[in-house]
Amino acid sequence: MEKSIPRPVKVNPPKNNRNMMIIGAVAGIAVIIAIVFIVISLNSTNQVAVGKFDSLPQSRLPDGGFVVGNPNAPVTIIEFADYACSHCQEYLPTMNRFIDEYVKTGKAKFEYRIFPTAGGQITEYIGNVLVCMEAQKEGTFWKANELLFREAMAGNYDGNILRNLAGELGVNYADALNCVQNETQVDTDIALGQQLGVTGTPAIRIRNADGTAGPLVLNGQAQNTGGPSFDALSQYMTQFN
Repeated sequence: MEKSIPRPVKVNPPKNNRNMMIIGAVAGIAVIIAIVFIVISLNSTNQVAVGKFDSLPQSRLPDGGFVVGNPNAPVTIIEFADYACSHCQEYLPTMNRFIDEYVKTGKAKFEYRIFPTAGGQITEYIGNVLVCMEAQKEGTFWKANELLFREAMAGNYDGNILRNLAGELGVNYADALNCVQNETQVDTDIALGQQLGVTGTPAIRIRNADGTAGPLVLNGQAQNTGGPSFDALSQYMTQFN
């Protein structure tokens, strides 16, 4: 005769244990969410390639516009942007790639124009203080360009941002304030953007070798809205290869 094996008796855990298990599960989910948030934040700030302008020739146009790249490059890509603009921040990887593949290789120059949109008067103020800092120490504009995007993407964008970055930039903030009341470079950038039909940021325009500027045109279509994709920029550049 076979010996019957007694079935195990299911014992329900005490209610207190069940509650602890639920609390533990919720806490675990919260930790996972926090980790995901941190990773996303790091990935977004990592879009800022600090130091990408260091090795490039830097110059200014007669109207004060800031340019980097080979002085003999046949074309200049002009970007109108606002550090506080989320779309400009999202467009950084495209411009970083363009700078790596075309500006650093001498095929194009890059011109940056401050065009306040999301940042409004704060961006206008920051832009003019930044020009005053450049007057103190050459190269400050382009270094700050990267740092300002970094700080804006971390949520640290306000009227004190350049005061907080002055030490990292190696400039005297008080001296910059002494000249800012007479600085109008951002007004010049805005006027140029309006002349070229810029209504929002980011916006890309083209400056030819003769200095004239206009829209980027592909297959007969002007790319006037938003930032063109890297593929579109690359396709445009094929005519200069």
